Amino acid sequence: MTQSAQGLSHTDKNSTHARPLIVTRMSAIGDTVITARAQSALVAKGYAPILLTHKNNAALLECMPCLQGACIWSEGNLEFFTRADPEGPLLPTQKVDFFQWLHSHFHETKPEKCVVLDLQRTGRSKRAIRDLRITMSGGGIASSVQSVSKGTIWRILLIFWASLSLRQWFDRTPPLWLKRRLLSVHEHQAQLINALPLIPMGSERRAALIRPLIAPAFTPNGLGSSYVVFAVGASARLKAWPREHFRALLKLIVENSDAQVCLCGGPAESTLGEYLAFGHDSRVVNLIGKTSLTETLGLIQKAVYVVTGDSFASHVCDLMGIPASIIFGSTHPKLGFAPQGSHTLVHHTGLSCSPCSRHGQGECRFKNVRCLTSVKPEQVFVQMRLVLTRGCQSLDPADQLLDS
Repeated sequence: MTQSAQGLSHTDKNSTHARPLIVTRMSAIGDTVITARAQSALVAKGYAPILLTHKNNAALLECMPCLQGACIWSEGNLEFFTRADPEGPLLPTQKVDFFQWLHSHFHETKPEKCVVLDLQRTGRSKRAIRDLRITMSGGGIASSVQSVSKGTIWRILLIFWASLSLRQWFDRTPPLWLKRRLLSVHEHQAQLINALPLIPMGSERRAALIRPLIAPAFTPNGLGSSYVVFAVGASARLKAWPREHFRALLKLIVENSDAQVCLCGGPAESTLGEYLAFGHDSRVVNLIGKTSLTETLGLIQKAVYVVTGDSFASHVCDLMGIPASIIFGSTHPKLGFAPQGSHTLVHHTGLSCSPCSRHGQGECRFKNVRCLTSVKPEQVFVQMRLVLTRGCQSLDPADQLLDS
């Protein structure tokens, strides 16, 4: 950390412009989606968030209304975007115009430096920040970097603790001393943001009530207004719920409700889509490999319920307020990437051998992937039925008992 947040406490109490601040996340789509919550928190503190991310995540820009600018990085190359109209889209901007825009927003708040928040702290994020800071320096803007505390050592210890298990015991939780040190990625981000000074703003300040993630409307042919989304994609095999379980759950939905089922995923899951759609053509809309990222977000945004694994779709549901069942297998909610809202329910068997890896790579050393097969379709449907038949929006067990 090159400069403390306290060193930026100078503000103009009559300021009516938000102070630019750069949020950095260079990794996968799901990790970048999580930054939307940070962007909303920054808006509430009087900042104008600018996202520095990899070009693979560029499609997310139009879904993040809190952003006032963006920098797209790809191994040394930088592209710039700004929002000319607060309610308009982010548009490509020439480098010189981008720096003029920054200078205009700095005019009233007069910070010593532009803060860059590194929410990833990896080699790639550091390279991207280095390139951006060099470019900013050439444009006459000084900058400082503040990095998130990742707690990596505690995550590694969690995996090591699980590796000591010689049998697959259920509900074997980590030691209390370790659980207390395993903060979620949301908590790590919040700690960094809470340390920033509050920037007094005038009537133009937008409160945190703004939705952090909004997708363009998308309604494909054959899909009605009441549908369940199966987001079947997984970045690793040990994070993928068995296809037989998905098919059994689909059968329960078709036989016990009027809802349609929309299948979402990438081209790699096309065979799975054909397997699930078989025999239920009138009630199942197979869009696997047929939608863009923003179109998939649009489908999730209008869904009555979503079933997915430890994937980007779980973070989308968390931020958009969509009821969802999130199935964890080889990874563990305590690794920090579980959703936070009561409208989402994490299905995790608590096997003593979980987590066996940080990101779901490798093979099951017990050769049975019991962490996933033990989450039964009937369990998921019980929760889903609360939404389909009773309109419940909270899947928190305590709320369910109160509502019974």
